[in-house]
Amino acid sequence: MISKAKSCPGGTALFNYVVNEKKGYELIRNDLSGTTPKEIYSDMLVLQQQNLRCNNNTISIVLSPTVSDGKRMSDNHLRELTQDFLKTLNLDPRINQYIAFVHTEKEHKHIHILMNRVRTDGTLIKDNFISKKAQAAAHEVAIKYNLTSAKDIKERKELKNKITNIDIKKTIKNAHFDVLKTKPKNLKIYQEKMAKGGIQVLPTINKQGNIQGYRFLHEPSGINLKASEVDRNLKLNELFRNEEIIATEPDLKETPFQDWKINSELVNSLFSLLSIDIADDMDDNLKKKKKLKR
Repeated sequence: MISKAKSCPGGTALFNYVVNEKKGYELIRNDLSGTTPKEIYSDMLVLQQQNLRCNNNTISIVLSPTVSDGKRMSDNHLRELTQDFLKTLNLDPRINQYIAFVHTEKEHKHIHILMNRVRTDGTLIKDNFISKKAQAAAHEVAIKYNLTSAKDIKERKELKNKITNIDIKKTIKNAHFDVLKTKPKNLKIYQEKMAKGGIQVLPTINKQGNIQGYRFLHEPSGINLKASEVDRNLKLNELFRNEEIIATEPDLKETPFQDWKINSELVNSLFSLLSIDIADDMDDNLKKKKKLKR
């Protein structure tokens, strides 16, 4: 569940948008009379005229459960949710004038709340940091009602991206070593062979026309990573040596280079390190098997 909140001038246009039977239905109201948007706004305006110095005299809130949460919640649940949310925001639903209207014209059911910021005595409800407070209140109420909060959605998305990036990094790294096994003579051939596996190798050029680094673009996923993010031991800057001065435009960011020859000594050392790692893994596996037999 997420929430957005702000103070605004209100007006008939806002009430016509929110209180609209073509979009949904009224959920709950307090201390307001009238049936049409104009009548409801006029009733709220009576109090607002007691404090004409205030321009943003209406608090507009949108409360949005997730699609799945919204489908399983009855109107009674939505009323209870709305009132608890307002209490958490220190906006007493028993005292302040407001109307809550459910919009159902889209699959994503959500609640619009219009509250009078002017109290019966002409004083104003404080609205400082109301947007951040509404987000925090939505998270707190979501936990209480066992609903999915915006924080939960964010954390799940970050975890999914992290897992995806790990898999992509492994794919790029494996493709890199597979291409090196074919002993490409230069950067162009290396790029072409990586491209066959759906991985673009993009040299990043600085203003002086020198290669500053490399990026890998994994085409199927669209994930774009620095070579150092994939693995610091790839050492592409050392792997390819430029034997000619390449003229480039100062504002050129990425371009395929064709004259960069491969550093065969580094390739051999990389494979030596790789073979040592494999040998170490095999030794560890043998030791574990011996222990199990004992």
